[in-house]
Amino acid sequence: MSPVTPQHTTTPDGEPLRFTVTAPPPAAATAATPILTAYGLVSSWHHWRFFTPHFAATRPVVTWDYRGHGGQPAPRAPAALDVARFADDAHAVWRASGQPPAIVTGLSFGVQVALEIWRRHPEMVRALVLLCGTAGHPLDRISTAPAFRRSLVRAMRWLGGQPRVADGLLAALRAPGGARLARELAFLTGGAHRATCPADVLDGLFAHVAALPPALLGHVVAAYLDHDAFDVLPTIAVPTLLVAGDRDQLTPVATAERMQRAIAGSELVVFAGHSHLVQVERPREVHATIERFLAHHRL
Repeated sequence: MSPVTPQHTTTPDGEPLRFTVTAPPPAAATAATPILTAYGLVSSWHHWRFFTPHFAATRPVVTWDYRGHGGQPAPRAPAALDVARFADDAHAVWRASGQPPAIVTGLSFGVQVALEIWRRHPEMVRALVLLCGTAGHPLDRISTAPAFRRSLVRAMRWLGGQPRVADGLLAALRAPGGARLARELAFLTGGAHRATCPADVLDGLFAHVAALPPALLGHVVAAYLDHDAFDVLPTIAVPTLLVAGDRDQLTPVATAERMQRAIAGSELVVFAGHSHLVQVERPREVHATIERFLAHHRL
């Protein structure tokens, strides 16, 4: 791979964005389609620690941090954040990267971002790879009642307007006991597999969350809970791969099956015995699945 130097651009409303383009060295460069990634909720590059070096051996991989994430400055108007705005930010990164239309690869919340990218900026999408995510309304697995969802969205918006309260929650996560509790919750909810998820992936993820600007936390979670892009699925006209883990209780296989039925010509691969973070639990197998998909579509 060529040396990676962070690059910078700005969102359409002037917020700073950091991104990297990891690519094969010039002598090994091919005409393979680039990949642009979108990671999970309040997360970080840790989700791509195996993915990026694997695929950057043969094609450019564009990774980026959502506004306010990864140590970037807190956004000026966190209450205005929604998934569409993250999709517009991805478009700004793609334009700044100078890459041709890409295989947009989303994980968890990043699936919702990827679908909004297709809705708003289809010119940048050559294919979609959707890992362990939903098209929207993630709480529908618990209750489809709109009042239930709206009440939690209001609670998260309230939290976003109470930075002292949010900072108290983040301080608890920074404590050793808080990190242990978060790890156990991840295991119990199918967010990670106790035996196969690398411990440093979860540690890095929780450390990243604990360092987020407090005012950002509630507003981003509210945007995630309130988003719905199921209406986008029948419009998708590019090759699409969905990946799911059958132990994932956050975005169950039934959700992936519903999405697959709505996207014409799409493919669904389910990994038995694995969780929401299957791409770091079984990276070689997930990479091989994606490689087969890319080869089939000559990407």
